[in-house]
Amino acid sequence: MGLLDFLLGGSSSGANNNFQIGDKVRVKYRGQEGYIIDKNGSVYMVSINNGQVVDSYEANDLEKCW
Repeated sequence: MGLLDFLLGGSSSGANNNFQIGDKVRVKYRGQEGYIIDKNGSVYMVSINNGQVVDSYEANDLEKCW
């Protein structure tokens, strides 16, 4: 994933590197919180409500929760 992302230009945007798998995040426009469970290019898959809802979001739709 790392080398392939680099070759395809996925790592050129700093916003895409702010999150890692396992990070707790909040969906900005919904206010829902969950955990990043996967990354595909610049899209993050987020598990919300303990896996009851899984959806994909761009990095600019998410913010880290502490």
